[in-house]
Parts: sequence; C-alpha cells; structure tokens
Amino acid sequence: MRSELDNSVALKMLRFHSVALLVVVLAAPGVFFADEPAAAEPEHAEKSTAELEKMIRELQEQLRKLAEDREGEIEELHRKLHELENELDKERETGQDDDLAAILADAEAETADEKKKEEDAEKDRESFEGRQRTLSKMNPEISFVGDFSYDWANSDEIRDQFTLRGVELALQAPLDPYARFKAFLGAHQHVPMIEIPGEEHEHGEITLGVGEAYMEWVALPLNTTVTVGKFRQQFGTLNRWHIHALPSVDSPFALRDTFGYHGLNGIGVSGKWGFPEAAKTTTSLEVQITNGDNEIVFAGGEFQDPAFLLRPAAFIDISPASYLEIGLTGMTGPNDEEDDRTDLGGVDVNFVWEPVDRARYRNVEVRAEYIHSRFEDTDETTSVQDTIKADSYYIFASGKISRRWIVGLRYDDAELPSPRWPLIDPTEFREGLRERAWTPFVTFWQSEFVRLRFQYQHATRNFVGRQGPMDDDRVWVQVTWAAGPHKHESY
Repeated sequence: MRSELDNSVALKMLRFHSVALLVVVLAAPGVFFADEPAAAEPEHAEKSTAELEKMIRELQEQLRKLAEDREGEIEELHRKLHELENELDKERETGQDDDLAAILADAEAETADEKKKEEDAEKDRESFEGRQRTLSKMNPEISFVGDFSYDWANSDEIRDQFTLRGVELALQAPLDPYARFKAFLGAHQHVPMIEIPGEEHEHGEITLGVGEAYMEWVALPLNTTVTVGKFRQQFGTLNRWHIHALPSVDSPFALRDTFGYHGLNGIGVSGKWGFPEAAKTTTSLEVQITNGDNEIVFAGGEFQDPAFLLRPAAFIDISPASYLEIGLTGMTGPNDEEDDRTDLGGVDVNFVWEPVDRARYRNVEVRAEYIHSRFEDTDETTSVQDTIKADSYYIFASGKISRRWIVGLRYDDAELPSPRWPLIDPTEFREGLRERAWTPFVTFWQSEFVRLRFQYQHATRNFVGRQGPMDDDRVWVQVTWAAGPHKHESY
C-alpha cells in the first residue's frame, strides 16, 4: 500500500512541474524558441529597459504565486500521505492483535479439552479399585531358544546321533522401577554323555525343568543388587552362562567335572556390591548363600544345608581397545548329612582385545580358569575320613576373522573331584583320575538369531566313564537359534 502512495505522489509532482514549465514557455516564448531574438523580433529592441524590467517582475510574480499554490497542494499531499501511513500502521497492529487473540483462543480451547480429558480419566480411575496396568503392558518379554546338534564319536556309547541338546523358554520383565524378574524353563534330551548322579533317565528321554527363576532388586543404595530365587551361581565366569550361549559346544572339563553337566545352579539369595572406579579399575564383591544341592561336590537334593560363595572381582581398562577381568572365588558347604564338607577355590582371568573402529570384524579373547577342590569323604563302615583333592583348569582362545566367522581353540586338564562322578564301575574311583582334551572349533553367525558351529575334540583319560573310552575323538555340528529379545545371552 505504501508503494502505491509513493507512486501517486510522484505522479502529482510530475504534473506540477509540467504545468509550471508550460506556463513559463507560454509567457516568454521568445526565450525558448528564438535563437536570435533581436533579429527575429526587432520590436523588442525598441522597448526600454524599464519595460523589460516590468515584464520580468510580472513573470517572477506569476512564478511566485504559482509556487505558493503548488506548495499548498504539496503540503496537502504530504498530510494525506502521513494520514494514510498512520492508518496502515493501525491496521497492521490490529492484525497482529487479531492473530494473538486467535492463538490465545486456540490455547484456551486446547487447555479446556485437556482439562476435560483429565476429568474423564479421573472418573475412570475412580471407577476401578485396583488401578492395574493394561494387559498388554503386564505381559513379560517372551523368547525361545533352541540348541540342536549332530554328534559323532568313536565310542561304544555314542557313535552318531541327532541330539536335542536343549530348548529354553525365557520370560523376563520389570516389576517396578526397583525390581525385575527372569525365568528360564528348559528341556533337554538325556544321552549317556550328559547323565548326572542322582538322575535315572532312559536314553533319549526329554525332561522339563526350571533352569532359573529369580527376582532382582537393582536400584538399592551403595550400588547394590540383591537376587532371590533359583539362579546359576557366579563361580568363575563361564558357569554363569547358559549352555546354548557358551563359546564352544560343550562346557570346559574343569567346570563339567566339578559341578556336572548342568553346572552350579542353586536356590537362595545373592548380594553384589559395586565399588567406585579408581585408576581405570572397577571392583565388585559378591556373596551368595544357597542350598548345597549340587550332586557332585555338595550334599545333593536330599540335604538342603546352605553353601556359601564369596567372589571379589576387578575389571581393568588397559586401553581403549582392550580390558582385563580378574576374579577370585571361594566356596564351602556340606557334602553329606554328617560333618563332611567340600571347599572350593578358583581363579579366572579374561583378556579381550577389540579395536573400537573394527569391533565387528576383529577381536581376540583369551580366557583361563583354575579350580582347586577339597572333598571330605568319611567311610561309613570304618568312620575314617579321607580327603580327596583335585586340580583342574582350562585355557581358551578365540578370535574374529571376519564379521561372521570366529575360530577358537580350548585345552582342558581336569581331575575328578569326588567319588560321585558317574563311572562305569564306581569302585574304581581314586584320587588323580584325570582327562585332557584339545578342542578346536569354528563358529558362523548367520545372523544374531541363528548360529552354526563345527567342533572337533580329541580327549585322553586314565579312566573309563560315561564320557567314553580312555581315548576318544568326537565331532559336533551344532545349530542354535533364538526368537525374541533374549537371544544367546551369556548370563
């Protein structure tokens, strides 16, 4: 609008100057159109000087009057222009006020709508006493994990067969901001290789059981976590891992010979404290009190006397690409209804190198664990107590050679810790029965949900047990799969 006003004023000024110029030209045509006025109009030459001066004064007066008239018109135009500008500013301010009023009106409408919704929700809440969550939010996360293999061995007990090593149904969910629960229901197929004392099953029979079922408080003061229920115990590192999540097909002999195929899995309570970091080192202390119902080194399921576990551990950052984890474990508990006890001590070390920019394609892991056991055994007839000592260890190394391929090698040297280990002839048990093995393997991750593994093992023994003859060779082709958020967790 201001641009149109400026154009109008300019047009009027142009008209004013045009008229003034026309008047001057008409009043003195000789001045503009005569190149030689004296020659063209000789009568002017005869005029006196006074007459010429009079004519000039008249023209000047006409110009002055004309300028005064035009000056009034210009002032009027300026006044109108100023009025129009003021009117334009008022319209703009009015428009802004209207926009602000519209915004405030919309906000009031939304506030009123939200207030109504809150009132309706309050009425709904008042109509229910429990105030429970919706059913979909109450459902736990559900996962299913399968572990299937083809086994071949040059033994009489196991030659070649397909085995359902295990299936697992995992349930987990937060209970509130301070607690969560996990439960793992599992089934596995019984074969001579994995029979354990105290369990009598037909060959190939599939049995169901509760692998773990526990609740954790995770937001306690002093960085404390408390667990109650049935859980895999933190003796070393790998005992905590589920069977399907192990870095090799089978468990290291040191753990299997000490605690049995299913590992150390107790019912009780656990407390863990994490201490502040110092010098790039994080330390923790874990205490567990559980029923001593392990069939190999403790009292078994018939006697629920408690066993105690203590584990300090340290996690050390060596560099941005590597770390070292060191743990010490001590455990004690009764192994029968008398006063006989079993004492266990262990040291585990885990080193990992994994470059930050190549973590998906390259890493190296070296793991070692040593277990010393002291098993008291009293002869029921002579009441003479004997102490059986055993030392076992394993060394494990693996590395990524690409994003999907991992190669590894494990060496086992394990000693049977008690006469409860299933021998073909139990009377042949004596201290110092030992087995050793070399186990190379190759793992292929098809995806994070499907894993394939090929493993070979050559073992030597100085006894004959359900594991096989004194010397044997075994081959596994393993497939594991996972559906759901649990996947192949190592704990």
